[in-house]
Amino acid sequence: MRIAERSLRNTYPLCKYFIFLCSISASYLEARPEYFEAATRYGAQDCSFCHGSTSGGEGLNERGEWLLRYRDRRAATNIDINWLARRDTLVAVKSQLEPEVKTLPILPVDPKDKERLFDYTTTHGDWPAYGGNVGATKYSPSTQINKNNIQSLSLAWIWTGSENDGRIAPDSFKGTPLMVQGKLFLRTRYSEVVAIDSLTGDTLWTFDPGNDKTIRPPMFGFTTRGLAYHEGVEGGRVLLSTTDGWLIALDPNNGRPIPAFGQDGRVDLTKGLRREIPRDRTTWSYAPNVCGDTVVIGNQPSDGSHISRSGNWKENVPLGDVRGFDVLTGKQTWIFKTVPQPGEFGNNTWKNKSWEWMGNTNVWSMTSCDQDLGIAYLPVTAPTNHFYGGLRHGDNLFANSVVAVNASTGKRVWHYQTVHHDIWDYDLPAAPIVTDIHINGRMVKALTQVTKTGFLFVFDRITGTPIWPIREVPVNPSSLEGEKASETQPQPSWPPPFEMQGIKEADLLSLTPELAQKARALASKHTIGPLFEPAAPNGTLMLPGIGGGANWGGAAFDPKTETLYVASRRQVTLILPRKVDSQDQGHQWVMRSRFPTIDGLPIVNPPWSSITAYDMRTGIIKWQVPNGKGPKNHPLLASSTFDAELGNPGAAPGLLATPDLIFLGQRIDGESHLVALDRKNGEALWNHRLTGNHFSAPPITFTSGGKQFVVLATGAPHETSKLLAFRLP
Repeated sequence: MRIAERSLRNTYPLCKYFIFLCSISASYLEARPEYFEAATRYGAQDCSFCHGSTSGGEGLNERGEWLLRYRDRRAATNIDINWLARRDTLVAVKSQLEPEVKTLPILPVDPKDKERLFDYTTTHGDWPAYGGNVGATKYSPSTQINKNNIQSLSLAWIWTGSENDGRIAPDSFKGTPLMVQGKLFLRTRYSEVVAIDSLTGDTLWTFDPGNDKTIRPPMFGFTTRGLAYHEGVEGGRVLLSTTDGWLIALDPNNGRPIPAFGQDGRVDLTKGLRREIPRDRTTWSYAPNVCGDTVVIGNQPSDGSHISRSGNWKENVPLGDVRGFDVLTGKQTWIFKTVPQPGEFGNNTWKNKSWEWMGNTNVWSMTSCDQDLGIAYLPVTAPTNHFYGGLRHGDNLFANSVVAVNASTGKRVWHYQTVHHDIWDYDLPAAPIVTDIHINGRMVKALTQVTKTGFLFVFDRITGTPIWPIREVPVNPSSLEGEKASETQPQPSWPPPFEMQGIKEADLLSLTPELAQKARALASKHTIGPLFEPAAPNGTLMLPGIGGGANWGGAAFDPKTETLYVASRRQVTLILPRKVDSQDQGHQWVMRSRFPTIDGLPIVNPPWSSITAYDMRTGIIKWQVPNGKGPKNHPLLASSTFDAELGNPGAAPGLLATPDLIFLGQRIDGESHLVALDRKNGEALWNHRLTGNHFSAPPITFTSGGKQFVVLATGAPHETSKLLAFRLP
């Protein structure tokens, strides 16, 4: 294979001819040896690693096609075509090709930061934030529990809640506790706060905020996921956002409200917005985050998936603005408008004057923070209506965007929109993760966002510049009258996606001839297509579905090996449009959604859920394994010869990473278990049956009394909530 090594330098005339990475050859054996050797280190077995076929040729896959696409652009002033031969990176672009393809400024490593870049450790082996730290890494450096002794891990204690008392039934228990100086702090499904002795599981105190239990909150009812803790004041303080709209600061020693915070320890979250929020149309179920001296908090309005515009739209659909509050006084210090108003950046992306009345576009999941930079990172979700955008033409900033804001002022630092004009409910479901990584021996302050679409978006968290190029890829137009889908969608050229995207006929369930026939019959009634296939009048089967891909459980990041672990699911959603009359619009569509199955089995081939490990220094997938055996005993699979594990349908649980192990909840033979996987290959090493029938929250780990504990929350909607704590003898 003949290699052309011409680089485009700063001299304009030399831009006339751009030479491909590799040219045509009859055999890969003729390739330049150093290139082929480099490719094999990253898993290449033949020419298809870089080319479109095993025999080479001009066709380039995702590792080279963007080079081909921009070979004639005179803006490309300095492109290094020797990227493949580099040790620690696959793609290196040294100048901006066009606005959507940016370059990464590689930062030198400060000698003081070589060993520990971001502070991933916590004092005394504590777990003081929802994700372990405000960077949302879900990682602990504790090694007392490791793969050599994991078989000795056993149940130490069980804490049992007292919530099954005839009140409005809550959703599944998804609480993740904090642990600070020997105390666990837990938020119950009805927004009580409980302090628990970390050694024994005994209740130390309980605070009842008087949460309104007569009105079921929107979305998932009485579901709550966590708290925040601030150490910067005497004795610290625990911060709670109730489902009915109060931000409360508590003394961690006794559970009493701190009088100096707000009014007698409380701040009314329904006040201080551009429009008042009805308490019955929104909730605050997620953990706030403390960035510096600011409590950063969003909200979770009614989903908006099935709402049509009416005369009282403004009152019915709450705003999704994000706010900052002083952690000491409770005073609101800033507001970030997720739907920009006239004169503000991004307002022109909302057509039809939809900025006047649009709702949602909120942050319902957790946020993250870089304390040193003073930047909070917001995962903003989709606007109303999630599946129909005919009343909000345009890209709709800052919906579906990672937004970095100054934690002290709320001013936008940078943003990146991951989905334009969302009509798939592809909101950002989890906190962006602070992931310091090394490329070519240099440190990059990075930020990684997992998505429902199955993509990883990786940015320089100072500037928002993508680490690897992100392409604007043409997608199919909408066939619904009144809808105007975006012509392109951003798609990272690297890393590769962690989940299957779009549906082809070959992807339909085919484990047995009977299942294949049923899957084809179901699919023939609706539209299937690639990722970002718009809803069609006969209904569209979309993959990933509205639950992802990844979901709120997010991912975990090991800073020592610079490895990211992602849990995902392969679950199809059917979007069914229904045309309705509207007095002021003439027509519009209302959408229904459901998860089609064949007698409980997904309609696409397995694995139906997975755990994926990425080497973030290169973007390479180190390993990917099914998340559990799945329904191997299903009657329709009796004649199947498929031997591999299927992965548990619908599972995308939260993860906990340690130097040796990955912990998560997993279903085994229909029962819930806590499992430990080998972090090197995903092999299951240990499991323990849980007493509750539901899990999804990420486990936590901490050290108390010289012992390392692992704790996980369980509890289905009609079960009593529990915390289960494990330790070595």
